[in-house]
This record gives sequence, structure tokens and C-alpha cells, in this order.
Amino acid sequence: MTAPRLQDVVVQDVAAAPNSRAAFQVLRYGFAALMLLLAVLLVLPPLLGYPRYEVAGGVLTVRSIATHRTVRAGTPVQSVVLPSLTRSMGTSSGGVCVGRFRDASRRVYELYTDCSSRALLFSVPGRRPLAITPNDPQALLAALRSGSAATFHLPTPGISLESWLYSLPLLVLALLAVWPWPSLNYRLTPDALEVRRRLGVDRLPYSGLSVRPAPSRLGLRLMGTGLPGYHTGLYATAGGQVMAAATSSHAPALLLTCLGVTYYVTPADPHALMAELGRRGATLLNE
Repeated sequence: MTAPRLQDVVVQDVAAAPNSRAAFQVLRYGFAALMLLLAVLLVLPPLLGYPRYEVAGGVLTVRSIATHRTVRAGTPVQSVVLPSLTRSMGTSSGGVCVGRFRDASRRVYELYTDCSSRALLFSVPGRRPLAITPNDPQALLAALRSGSAATFHLPTPGISLESWLYSLPLLVLALLAVWPWPSLNYRLTPDALEVRRRLGVDRLPYSGLSVRPAPSRLGLRLMGTGLPGYHTGLYATAGGQVMAAATSSHAPALLLTCLGVTYYVTPADPHALMAELGRRGATLLNE
């Protein structure tokens, strides 16, 4: 077979085999959304001023972003130092403790606090003790007794440094999950087939290039990258080791041998590419 003149050969992109990347992206975006939600939940309550303590008409309403609890004037209350507590349900990060906590004796407390040990503890008959940490405990109790209206917050309102530190890794994970994945492309140039990876381009000159259908699927990755839709590096196959440049591990493939290195590629139409490589001067085997 006589190779065509270079001026008669056009540059042509070759479609790669379809892969499962689209389906996998759903999982990626779902994971990113979950990480983003967790990060938002860490900073949203203090940003909106939760937990907060609203007093009106002799009733104290303690609110978090998702729950609330009411206490009436006359309920026994005292300023206490809480024992060491373990979270049973709720949150305890970023200087906000909301939920159910238990002490060493397994007594359960309901907390709407800044996680400090000093708190106002309301003992409601038949219910769990309620602990709060308003910025002005005495003013809150006076408003509750008098029936006046007032709103109180945590001693240090706003988003704490701890909340930002907890949310930053979650935001990084969310960003990594949606970061564009590497792509793999094949291109026919006048004198060589180019395999374009994220970190470089392999040029396989038609002169000295042999092409044959791959008898087996891509096997174990020995060194390199193995992501849905992107397999590069050294892989094992039933016929020996190959340099993978594939978009799928199971699609029909071609083995391209150039300068002693065998490449495993997965064009969308292996037969058409094999014929075109032969037209451009490559040696076809097992055709």
C-alpha cells in the first residue's frame, strides 16, 4: 500500500468510545451537593442568629433553625455549671450546641447553648431539663417574670472561626467533586495519530505503526489513572502490558504498536479508524 502525500491528508478528530462518565457525574454532583449542604448548615444558624431566645407575655421560646421549645414563667430555673455531656442527637460544632445531650449517669438534657458549661437550666416537670446561654441571663429572667417582650442571643453571636474551619474542607470536597475531569481525544494529523491526554500528547507516526484489534479488554491498572471515561498509564491485559489511552475498559479497542510500545485505544468505530490508519501508511495486522 502506498501512503498518500502529506498535502493530501487532512487533520481529523476521531471520536472516542462512549463511557459511563455521564451516569457517574450524577453521583459526583450528588456528593458535591451533600458537602455543600453540610457546609451551609455549619454557618447558616449563627448567620441567621440561631439559637435565639424570645420572651413575650411570660413565655420563653427557645429557637434553633429547625426546632423550638417553650418555657413559661414560674418554671424552676437556676444558673449551673453543666456536667460533661455527650451528644445523643443534634449538633455540637462551631460554638453552637443544639439537641439532646447526656451526662455520665445517662440523664438527658436539651441544649440550646454556645457549648459552654455555665448555663441557665430550666427544670420542666415531665420533660428534659432545658439549658440555655443567653448573652444577658438576668435580663432574660427579668423579662420572663415581668411579661415584657425581648429577644436574646448567644454571648458571642455571628459565625465563629471554628465554623469556618469546619466548613472549609467540605467546600473543598464539593469543589473537587465538580472539578472538570480529564478528557481523552484522538486526532489524525498528516504524519501521525495524536493521543491527547490532560498532561500531554503522544504522537504515533504512521511510518512504523502497526495496528490490530485488541483481543481482550483492559485489565488491571499497574500505574497511571483509572477514572470513569479516562484510563491512562500502564495496564495489564490478557496479551501483556499496554499503555492505555482509553475512554472505556470494556469497549472494542485497537492495539497500536509504535517504537516498541503498545497503546490500547478505544475509538468509537475501531474498524473505521483501522482502515483510515492503513490508508495513511500504518501496517494492519489480523485485518
